Amino acid sequence: MKIVFNPVIAPAAWAIGETLRPPGFDIEILDQNDRTHRIEQLENADFLMGFLRGMPLGEDDYKHMKKVKLIQVLSAGYDGVNLDLLRKSGIPLANNGGANSYAVAEHAVLLMLAVSRRLPSLDALVRAGQWKSSKTGEEQEHEISGKTIGLIGAGMIGKTLARRLSGFEVDLIYYDPVRMSTEDEARLGMRFRPLDDLFREADIVSLHAPNNASTYRMINDRSLAMMKRDAMLINTARGELVDEDALYRALRDGTIWAAGLDAFDQEPPAPDNPLFTLSNVVLSPHAAGPTWESWPKRFGNSYANIQRVARGEAPLWVVPELR
Repeated sequence: MKIVFNPVIAPAAWAIGETLRPPGFDIEILDQNDRTHRIEQLENADFLMGFLRGMPLGEDDYKHMKKVKLIQVLSAGYDGVNLDLLRKSGIPLANNGGANSYAVAEHAVLLMLAVSRRLPSLDALVRAGQWKSSKTGEEQEHEISGKTIGLIGAGMIGKTLARRLSGFEVDLIYYDPVRMSTEDEARLGMRFRPLDDLFREADIVSLHAPNNASTYRMINDRSLAMMKRDAMLINTARGELVDEDALYRALRDGTIWAAGLDAFDQEPPAPDNPLFTLSNVVLSPHAAGPTWESWPKRFGNSYANIQRVARGEAPLWVVPELR
């Protein structure tokens, strides 16, 4: 059976995929240059696999995917695909089954700590040959212990983050359109809160939701105004969840205290992005998910799901919109 993969990834990561590729499956890269060849690949593909942001499917591509039994992404996010056309075609779309949940959860903790302790500024201070000169009691670094952390999204990543944060002695609250069972809430030490209440109560708001019609620009002037003036925003999800102009104003004017951002509305962001001028923001280049350890899990989960469908079984991890 034929798997068509996109986009091109680094040779070392590709080698992991080749090592794990099950027998009976061929894999090739989707042609981005030769349209005739691309159509031929899509018409002969049994499965599409890869990253949707690097695998933009044009409106004309879908009509050639008559043999495709599953679109399997190696990421948690799946924006970049026309869900309406997939729904009409009956092609299921599955994400990576939490293969990068450890990586993203750890990166969220990293940003929380880096922002709280002003790590970039301290690093720059030492590199400049200077030393901390504030008088005792004037420190502006903070602990996260004892804080209320609000997680927006309680999927695989949100739950993994909750387990990671349990040792920090924090109060965990969450919002998700699908509320967990009381047993799961108790096991994870999380309390459900309506979204507006979460904004008002959390010292740290951490985003773990997909980009869709209900989450687009959920961080805006209104929600930021509800947050505490010493609150922190963490985004390791999707840049489209945040109105960056509103966030810039809130950080500049002291509506909230600080932010840690791994995702941006435009990626890569423009060099003149006003957020870059602020000292109360810690930034990373959408790097939360792709750890080296995540690649075997990404490929392993994806191949297992493809084999499942090839045997005539229902796929796992189908995105909610297509279940």
